[in-house]
Amino acid sequence: MIIMSENRFVSGNVIVLYCNYVALDSTEQLPEYIMERIRVCVKTYQRIITSKPDKSDTEIIVVADKNVGSVVKNNLVSNAVEESKISLESSNNIGHVFSIIIDKIKKRPNPPVVYFVSSYHQKDFIDSAAARYRGYKIQFEGALDKRPTAVIEEDAKREKINKGLTNIKEKGKNKVFDMLLNYIFPDSKK
Repeated sequence: MIIMSENRFVSGNVIVLYCNYVALDSTEQLPEYIMERIRVCVKTYQRIITSKPDKSDTEIIVVADKNVGSVVKNNLVSNAVEESKISLESSNNIGHVFSIIIDKIKKRPNPPVVYFVSSYHQKDFIDSAAARYRGYKIQFEGALDKRPTAVIEEDAKREKINKGLTNIKEKGKNKVFDMLLNYIFPDSKK
C-alpha cells in the first residue's frame, strides 16, 4: 500500500520490522513467525540495496523489547545487514510506532519511503495507522504467520487495547493543555 498526496522526490528508506509481543523461550530462539518477518525484512533490504539510488540512506528499525530486539538485530547482522543500519525502538502498538517514525522523518525535506514489515493479519492496523499520515510513502511488506488463530487474535486484542489507552492518554493531555491555555488567555468579554 502506498499513500501519497503529492509526487515528490523521496530521500532514503526506512524499514520497520515489527516484533512486538514476543516472548523468548529459555533457549532464546526466535519463534518461526518472527523468523519469517526477518526473512521478509532481509529480502526488502536486499531489494532496496540492489535497485535504489538512495540505498546508502536505508535504515532498519526493529520494534521490540530490548531482549528480543538484540536477538533480532544479531539475526539481521548474520544475514548481511550492516549493524550500523539497525536501530532498536520499543513501542506500545502499531499506532505508536507510526507516530515515532513520522516524528523522526518529518524533519527531513524529502521524507523517506517507509516499508513496514509485519504479519499479514496486522495489515488492517497498519492501514488505519498509515491513513493518518497522508503525504508519506508507506508500503506494507507482509510475512506469513502460521500460529493458531486464537494466538493471532490475542495479538489483535492487544493492539486494540493499547490503541484505546493511547487515545485516552492523548485526550487527557489535550484537555490539560486546553485548561492551561484558558487560564493563560481567559475569555474576558466584558
